[in-house]
Amino acid sequence: MTKANLFLIGAAKAGTTALAEMLGSHPEIASLAIKEPGHFCTDLRPAQFSDSYNQMLQWDEEAYFSKAHYEQRHMGFVESATHYNHLVAAASKGTYVLDASTAYLYSETAAQQVHTYHPNAKIIAVLRNPVSRAYSHYNMALKYGKEQRSFVDALQAESQLKRAQWGQHECYLELGNYAQQLRSWRETFPAGQILILLHDELKANPESVWDRVLHFLDLDTQTKPQLGESNVGEVPTGALSSWFIRNLGAKGARMLPRSLKPLLKSWLLSPPEPIGDDAQRFLVRYFAPTIDALEADLDIDLTHWKK
Repeated sequence: MTKANLFLIGAAKAGTTALAEMLGSHPEIASLAIKEPGHFCTDLRPAQFSDSYNQMLQWDEEAYFSKAHYEQRHMGFVESATHYNHLVAAASKGTYVLDASTAYLYSETAAQQVHTYHPNAKIIAVLRNPVSRAYSHYNMALKYGKEQRSFVDALQAESQLKRAQWGQHECYLELGNYAQQLRSWRETFPAGQILILLHDELKANPESVWDRVLHFLDLDTQTKPQLGESNVGEVPTGALSSWFIRNLGAKGARMLPRSLKPLLKSWLLSPPEPIGDDAQRFLVRYFAPTIDALEADLDIDLTHWKK
């Protein structure tokens, strides 16, 4: 039985979609129809998610797998092992089958579950400065109508939680606790099976990162990546556009003629403002301990993340 043997585990909003597309462009790496099937997050299931998260997710596992052809999806939490095996079997053949689920880094069960499934799997993580990651995540939440609070108010509210929960909270802070999240993977898999990349390097020099990835996977380094920018930051232009996105969203967009969609997007969305000083100071202080721990664990210099 063919198994997924390459796992891109996150972090969310750290360039994982762009890297997944680069990986999927290699002739020896097959992508799944669902980029993020989240199968091994046994602690994260739609029954536990908020109504608003499930409404955005629009996931019906039985309906999806009842069709002869699996449509392309960004995310879906596949609970059934049989369904997951069908998803993997439907991928094109190659040396690697890629599961690029960003929830795996957050999950407390995924590392052991993946190891049980395939102990020789290769693991890749991309880490982004948790300050800019959190702000990028906030802007995404604004874009999709999931957030109405100011960034500072949202951060302060989450900081009062014992642990923000995936699918219930936005996890602006929680998803940046990389040192804690990586330990379960580093304790479960040998060091030679884990590659940790930095978003800074991926953005500044993708060709160099690509070479590192191919060496890690023992693949032909002559293959050039298909480069592109994914998930560009955009936020609603004002209160009216925010209301429209929140109440009509994707359903409203699907009703419009294709020719009108660029005009609608230009009216609804614009580039976000720079992060404010108050939020910047709060986040730098908040993440200082986890950045220090990550430096010690990985023996790398992350001074540029502490400013």
